[in-house]
Amino acid sequence: MSNRFSDDEVKRFMRLTKENLHIQDPKEVLDELKIDYKAIGHDSYRMNIRGERDASAFISLKHGIWKYKDFGSNAGGTIENVVMDATGMNYKDALNFSLNIYKLPNHLEEAIGQKTDISPKLNEEQKEKIESIKKENIQRSKSNFVSNVTSVKDIGDYKPAIEYLASRGITKIPFNMKIINGEYQAQSGELKTAFGVGVLTRDKTGADIHFLKPWGDMKSISFGKKDISFFKNPNSQKVAIFESKMDYAAAFQQMNLDSINVIIANSASNHLKVADLIKEENFSTVQFFNQNDKAGYDFVAKTVEEADIKAFGCLKYNVMSEYKQDVNDLLMKNEKISERIQDGNLEYFKNVSNSLEQILQAQKELSNYQHRDINEDVQLAQSMVNQEQSNTKGVQR
Repeated sequence: MSNRFSDDEVKRFMRLTKENLHIQDPKEVLDELKIDYKAIGHDSYRMNIRGERDASAFISLKHGIWKYKDFGSNAGGTIENVVMDATGMNYKDALNFSLNIYKLPNHLEEAIGQKTDISPKLNEEQKEKIESIKKENIQRSKSNFVSNVTSVKDIGDYKPAIEYLASRGITKIPFNMKIINGEYQAQSGELKTAFGVGVLTRDKTGADIHFLKPWGDMKSISFGKKDISFFKNPNSQKVAIFESKMDYAAAFQQMNLDSINVIIANSASNHLKVADLIKEENFSTVQFFNQNDKAGYDFVAKTVEEADIKAFGCLKYNVMSEYKQDVNDLLMKNEKISERIQDGNLEYFKNVSNSLEQILQAQKELSNYQHRDINEDVQLAQSMVNQEQSNTKGVQR
């Protein structure tokens, strides 16, 4: 087969290559180049590229993509341009240098190296990973704040935390649940502090906490980079997977989770990270303590499919009458959680998710229809009032 490609095919190969590269956090490249930089906000790094006294170069998230601008030299672009300006490399070398840092493929060079005509397309797994990072980047740029963990303490006899957890039916407190303090920069630029009960992420630099009292509309907050939590047990090949820390704490009331591995997703959107960890650890037994809502069914289905899990356990709910309930709700109802465990089925989770999607869409359309009718009635009534007022004025004249 020929290894020649049309101009359009070459452009698609390069677009796919760069699309994957430009969504990656540039920190790893900056570290490798030993560039002097500082995080500014939650979505930008200020860099000293040219060794000037006052750094004036930035690489920041713009619509989910990391964009570079040096206001001193007026240079700009993406991470490859940072590498070029910092090292003097040509574009091709700078591109491959950056790709190697993240262990990403150069689709064009791979295609040419195979000396065969192949379709310049990403597979579904690659597409999903790119979309997941893009969404995370967009959320990161919208949030526009720096956050980090400042202290971690055992709950011990701290009464407010004990009373809060007891109100959720949690009296036996897992060792991995802590009192966590953190700080974050609000969108106004003001530095604020917050604390609550929660768990550290797997690298111990971030956390996901629940406030002990509602804070406006907020019930929880994440510090640092959003990530999963992992409590490893090297003596076990079993893993229990939870969407939230409260699901974990609720199951802990009735089950011995210290003897197995535990993963807490901290967000249903972290299914790819959970799947990657499952593949990395090669667990023999996988048990999902799933939540009974569309996000919960999607989380299980996507994780199982991504990790290629052949057999798994899950919780059985009455989909409609127990809709939006979770492990903590089962605990509060004095349900025996272990009696809800059954063999899982990927197609079942997909089908339930699709059914719930149709129901939610129908409800949305009905709500919009009803809202539209009300608006039309209001407009009609106002028109009649205006007409009546006009007629009255005509009679008065």
